Amino acid sequence: MNFSYANELISREKKFEIAHGRPENTWYVFHNHVFGAAEVARAVADMAGMDANLAYFSALLHDIGKIKENHEQRFHGVLGYEMLKDENMDVARGCLVHTFPFNRLESFEQCHKMFFDRKEDYELTAAFIRSHPLNDYDLLVQMADGLANAYGLVTIEERAAEYARRHGIDVPPGMLESMHELKDYFDRKIGVDVYTVFDRVATKDIFIAVPAGHEESSAV
Repeated sequence: MNFSYANELISREKKFEIAHGRPENTWYVFHNHVFGAAEVARAVADMAGMDANLAYFSALLHDIGKIKENHEQRFHGVLGYEMLKDENMDVARGCLVHTFPFNRLESFEQCHKMFFDRKEDYELTAAFIRSHPLNDYDLLVQMADGLANAYGLVTIEERAAEYARRHGIDVPPGMLESMHELKDYFDRKIGVDVYTVFDRVATKDIFIAVPAGHEESSAV
């Protein structure tokens, strides 16, 4: 996995989205989320003695299936996994598990809407989680996903508030608890508050400016 390949994949998805009616000046929504998550993951991995490149690409591409989710009517984690599994299984697994903190997957009845009522995609995800023990890269992508949005880097509470506004529902308390559990885990692993890595990311020119008057989108 290298940046040229990842960037080409993201560019291809951008062209697909624009071709299907998404205004190009709203691309910041996806871009800022995935590049923000990637930089947080890389910084934390570097401080934790993990493979920073693997962490970066796992977080950068965790939502690569999101662009086609509504078009395909399939869970974006499965779409991303299918796109990447032959290229890099370690990165592909981040797509599949990033939505489920600590790989805690509820029953199909509880999350069938997320899977567009496709039980076969749910079973694929459940079987993968059962047969692939949780690792620190899974956990890192799960945490990083919750620390970046359309505007850049945010706290868990800010991300939850954004989610609630976009979807018109409150974030389940259990999800917030799980996100704090993830952050606490990495706070201990790197010996400082994870939020302090935001300062390291702020020195990088990675975010697209948000056009004045733009509203939040449900794209990420």
